Amino acid sequence: MTTDSDGSTTGPAAPDPGAPRLTHPGPVAADRVVAVETRLTTHDVELPAGLPLLAALEQLLAETGGRSGCGQLVGGELAEFSYYVPALGPPGGPVATFSDPRSGAAPGRLVRGGLTLGLKEGAVFSHSHALFVDANGFRRAGHLIPESVVLGAGVRAQLSIATDVQIEVHPDPETKMSLFTPRRIANTGRGEVAGVVCRIGPNVDLVNVIEFLADEQGWAGANVRGQIGSLIGGRLGQPDGSVVEVDGPATEVMFLDGSVRREEGRMRAQLQAHLVDRHGIVHSGRLVPGHNPVAMTYELMLTEAAQ
Repeated sequence: MTTDSDGSTTGPAAPDPGAPRLTHPGPVAADRVVAVETRLTTHDVELPAGLPLLAALEQLLAETGGRSGCGQLVGGELAEFSYYVPALGPPGGPVATFSDPRSGAAPGRLVRGGLTLGLKEGAVFSHSHALFVDANGFRRAGHLIPESVVLGAGVRAQLSIATDVQIEVHPDPETKMSLFTPRRIANTGRGEVAGVVCRIGPNVDLVNVIEFLADEQGWAGANVRGQIGSLIGGRLGQPDGSVVEVDGPATEVMFLDGSVRREEGRMRAQLQAHLVDRHGIVHSGRLVPGHNPVAMTYELMLTEAAQ
């Protein structure tokens, strides 16, 4: 596998034998990872209450001069929102898709959610998987429908923004879904920290590929800024040493915690994942390396960690 600064594709990072695998309806792409090297600037701002989410994010890009970004939405209130959870795909179509829209009991209290910000058909578009507490006090999670979200007070966007990489929605022949993919559009050299913006394809193990990409950059460690995508179910280590197996075929990752650092000569990722399954149930635990391959796509962004 190689990473090219101009955005060429890279080869597969194989899961361990016995890890789950999905067969998608379209032709299998030879290249499993798209990786674009760049420099990134981190912004932490409170989004304006009363605005639609997409309008607030478009305003943020304009103010920062950014073209795309990855990070999180944290805290505050969702005045209006609807969401999806994963669902089984129709015969002959994608192996996994979305449920019918679920109307959130508003106002909802946003706990935290991963966010990718880019373009769809030339307009600013976002992809967010979020954990929230609805107006009835129930903890819920899912894929926020971006056009449905109106912000309440106190929602913060913590984003690493690129000025020379565009993340755009394009049809994907393999999965038969429309997915975010990064591409270089300039070479501005602007940014505070080295980073790599990626799209990870199906059946690539998430932990393995994060370790590989961070190692390939020659970093001492990495921060995971691009947080969201889907896994084939999930195998999550628990504090008592047990492993929880989450029902598939696809679960949505809301956000990741943990560390990626070089230890004893090799890169090691210790990552805690927070997932929602097709039944709407939230699961948390340590990603078992080699046993958590991507289901449909993963929108990954890494930045170099300080030594």
